Amino acid sequence: MKKKKINNEAENKIVNKVENIMEGDKKEKADNISRSNKKEDAENISGDGKKEDAVNVSGDGKKEDVVNVSAENTEDVNKKSYIKNNFLMFVILPLCINLLIEMLNKRSALQGILYVVNEPVRFFCSTLIIVMLLIPALLLKRRVFYVSLVSALFISFGIINCVLRGVRVSPFNPSDISVLSSAISLVNKYFTPGLIVLAVIAVCICGFIILLLFLKGPRISYKINYWKNLLVVGITIVITIIIMDLAINVNIFSTKFTNLTTAYDTYGFVYSFSIGMINKGIKKPSDYSEETINDILSKQNDEYTENGEVKLNDVEDTPNIIFLQLESFFDIKNVEGLEFSTDPIPYFEKLQSEYSTGYLNVFNVGYGTCNTEFEIMTGMNLDDFGPGEIPYKSILKDTICESIAFDLKDYGYKTHVIHNNDATFYSRKTVFPNIGYDTFTSIEYMNIQEFTYTGWAKDKYLADEIVDTLKSTDEQDYIYTISVQGHGSYPTEKVLDNPTVTLVNGVGDEGRDNAIEYYANQINEMDTFVEDLINKVNALGEDTIIVMYGDHLPGLGLSENDLVNKNLYQTEYIIWDNMGLKKEDKELETYQLAATVMKKLNINSGVINRYHQEYLDEDLSQEDEKDYLSGLQNLEYDILYGDKIVYGGDVPYTATNMIMGIREISITSINKVNDGDKNYVEIKGKNFNSHSVVYINGDDYDTEFIDTETLRVKYDDLKTLDSFVVSQADADSGYVIGSTKEMLYYG
Repeated sequence: MKKKKINNEAENKIVNKVENIMEGDKKEKADNISRSNKKEDAENISGDGKKEDAVNVSGDGKKEDVVNVSAENTEDVNKKSYIKNNFLMFVILPLCINLLIEMLNKRSALQGILYVVNEPVRFFCSTLIIVMLLIPALLLKRRVFYVSLVSALFISFGIINCVLRGVRVSPFNPSDISVLSSAISLVNKYFTPGLIVLAVIAVCICGFIILLLFLKGPRISYKINYWKNLLVVGITIVITIIIMDLAINVNIFSTKFTNLTTAYDTYGFVYSFSIGMINKGIKKPSDYSEETINDILSKQNDEYTENGEVKLNDVEDTPNIIFLQLESFFDIKNVEGLEFSTDPIPYFEKLQSEYSTGYLNVFNVGYGTCNTEFEIMTGMNLDDFGPGEIPYKSILKDTICESIAFDLKDYGYKTHVIHNNDATFYSRKTVFPNIGYDTFTSIEYMNIQEFTYTGWAKDKYLADEIVDTLKSTDEQDYIYTISVQGHGSYPTEKVLDNPTVTLVNGVGDEGRDNAIEYYANQINEMDTFVEDLINKVNALGEDTIIVMYGDHLPGLGLSENDLVNKNLYQTEYIIWDNMGLKKEDKELETYQLAATVMKKLNINSGVINRYHQEYLDEDLSQEDEKDYLSGLQNLEYDILYGDKIVYGGDVPYTATNMIMGIREISITSINKVNDGDKNYVEIKGKNFNSHSVVYINGDDYDTEFIDTETLRVKYDDLKTLDSFVVSQADADSGYVIGSTKEMLYYG
């Protein structure tokens, strides 16, 4: 045992000497160390006093052998460590990230695991996408930082998706990023201040860690073989693209989502979100050509053209047409097992029994108001666009598009939009001129005094806005009204002191029952608003049609099994009129609703409108349905992205010079006001409201809204020729929607 211990000590000494040699110590120092200990080393190693053996290990002539052996061992260790680290980083880590994301996507750890078990090919392919985005780390010295950053982004998106699916059912998709600036203003309507603070803290901590990794994190110390690693990165990306393309071609994945939520459940978050990033707009149909378009239009050309020009039908009566899009509105009694103290929407149900009605197939759950209105306004099918795409935030921001507004202009209508929310949300202020609207009255141009508990404007104010708009013109009017009162979120605690509607039998969860009761009272007030509107419209004595419907179901955590009709993507519509139109009940797609109304009135303007009208009364076979949708896609592509063959190559529409509001806001006088030791300036004028902001010499001042004719600002240094302007501004961002003419102060 003693001899073995001596041998171990000798070996340790030899290793220390070799390390000194490898670290580049001077040869003389190594020689001295070797010679001074040669005898002792030889004795310890051999145990029998033979000097020659010691020299073979540590002598001058054999140092190279020791170094080479040690270097080879070190290289083997480094190679094994390199392979191990890369395996963990580019195989194990992506698998773990994807599993975590699917657990979040399913909002269940068990369901996430079951997805991996049941859909291994889809899970593997989605993991390849993560690998493809991680693999460029091979080209960086800050490898840990890059991998941590990409991993954090994936996991953050997974968490956001989980939260959104809990709030609104529909998943997180790239289009949500495009409305981020608007969505930030809604955060306080969905989450408590405590949760917001925690989220901000979590983001700050995560950001700090990422920054720390960038500044202080480990870096690769050895020389990177860039050509070799670049080849690995390129091969990985190419293989991923080939595999994904193959998976799409054999229908493991699809690039076209008819239902966003179902697609995320079926294909997983990573693929669904990724395809939404790259698949935008309408894909060019494989059969798109002038011949195809002419074939599609052939029936229209035979029936509606004369001498090569479109012939509009003669219409004796052109009534006012009002579309009333009711936020998150549906019959809550369609949820099985719920019982209320009174019917939440008695008037709506009365109208259903008397006027044309049916289910309306919509695109989203819990959100997506603008996509419902897009389909109705344009007659285009969102299924033909990129997954989750919001055309208002993409193509329509700078493209003129055929719409019901332009169609009705051919018949002399004035066209209007009314919305009791921000003008800038979903870029509406930018988009509406491109689809033919003459005026847009947003909340910045309304004098609204009452809001819901969660801060949404109450819809009852829309009745007077609609009537005033009808009175504002001599022509017939088309008004598209977008309500907001029914918007989520819905408080999970009791917040209404004396609710009109109480929940007698709920779902057995106190928080959800409170949310359902709150929602029931909001739609009850919306039902009263509808009744008030119809009474006021009837009092005008003008022929009018009002088309009312919910834009989507509310985000109440409902599932298809909870509903009588077993469909989360159906609301109900009613076509009310005071002209005695025939009652016809049928289920409609959202993009067919406007054409249905136009056909009742014998209005045939617009290529898309005429195309839909050809098929509305037909009982289509599966093959006919396929041809119908294929033809629609060709027309949509031609109008928005193609050669405009339907118009002979030139778009026949021009963007409108849209006016904000129907009431002119103006300044009539500027006066000094003394209130004790404070000096104010009082601005007199017309049609002011709580969104009015006074600008003096180009600077905005805190503005007190006194009444519709009076504003007041604290301003001590009023001078001759000071410039005054009143602007209507977004309450959250301060963005100026419109302004009065300038008025100078003359004393």
